[in-house]
Amino acid sequence: MESNQLKTEILFDHSGFSVVNIDGMVGIRMKKLSVAVLPYKTDNNGMVKEIGVLQEYNPLRPNNSAETLITGTIEYEDDSLLYTARRELKEEGGFEVKEDENDRWLFLGGIFPYKDSDRLVPVFACDVSRLEQGKASGDGSDQEEKSKLIMLDVSKGIASDDGLLLSAFLRLFNFMYAKTLDHV
Repeated sequence: MESNQLKTEILFDHSGFSVVNIDGMVGIRMKKLSVAVLPYKTDNNGMVKEIGVLQEYNPLRPNNSAETLITGTIEYEDDSLLYTARRELKEEGGFEVKEDENDRWLFLGGIFPYKDSDRLVPVFACDVSRLEQGKASGDGSDQEEKSKLIMLDVSKGIASDDGLLLSAFLRLFNFMYAKTLDHV
């Protein structure tokens, strides 16, 4: 095919996504942008010792549960990706990070969670060391009512089978490792 136009067929259309066949490949085209958040705590040397894992109700996974990152859709009133990340950390994780504490946040870049989608998720990490984890406020959905953020020792957290969680942790580790090399 010489043209740059690929044959696109919409197989299913929903308010949040479409299932499409593009040039013979079936995949998902997202209509809403989401962000992801990896909360973490550091030890006395500034190295990551715990990561936050959301035990999220998900009937598509074994035991109706996924261990993943906090994720959330950008709302109309959100003025930035960081604002969305801050709101989602409070709603799903119970950690409130004030607007003047931006030094706690790291932008880890965008990650494609799976190959059969055009969904690029902006991922943030947030140092929640010395913050009290309160009750997650939730967004009123049944899914968030059945979900809970737990802080796990890094060795347990990286045993996850969730690609988004592992990718985010690897990027956080890379940032922390590069930071320690700068001080050597």
